[in-house]
Amino acid sequence: MSTKLIIVTDLQRFKLFSIKEDPMGRESVELVQSIDSLETHLRLREKVSDRKGNFQGVGASGSGENHNLALEEEHRRIKEIAAQITNNLQACSYDSWYFAAPKAINNQIVELIDPALKSTMTINLHSDLTKTPDDQLLEHFTK
Repeated sequence: MSTKLIIVTDLQRFKLFSIKEDPMGRESVELVQSIDSLETHLRLREKVSDRKGNFQGVGASGSGENHNLALEEEHRRIKEIAAQITNNLQACSYDSWYFAAPKAINNQIVELIDPALKSTMTINLHSDLTKTPDDQLLEHFTK
């Protein structure tokens, strides 16, 4: 019996499922791990400080500059997701795995995964399936 895994993620959620087969040959998914990144729920003002004295005046001090903080956070989160995938795949025994992430981040995540692990990925969907009910998840990968 081959072992398959399903990984679905977006910038906030990461879910790892294993595909189980019953004696009748029917497949179902079982949640192995679910991580919800609390930091992505915070607003920018909750993450950074602008206490009195930190930003004085405009001009040479740099106050009011756009430092692309949101973009930097997105890149950091993508690296974290790729590391989570790598760690989980190295820790699990499996034959193949399926992956789904939103189109905007899918390729960026896949690029950061080790080529040896990438070679065992059989299906890659550019879809956000993190809110899909567990019993309907497998249908997306068998179409």
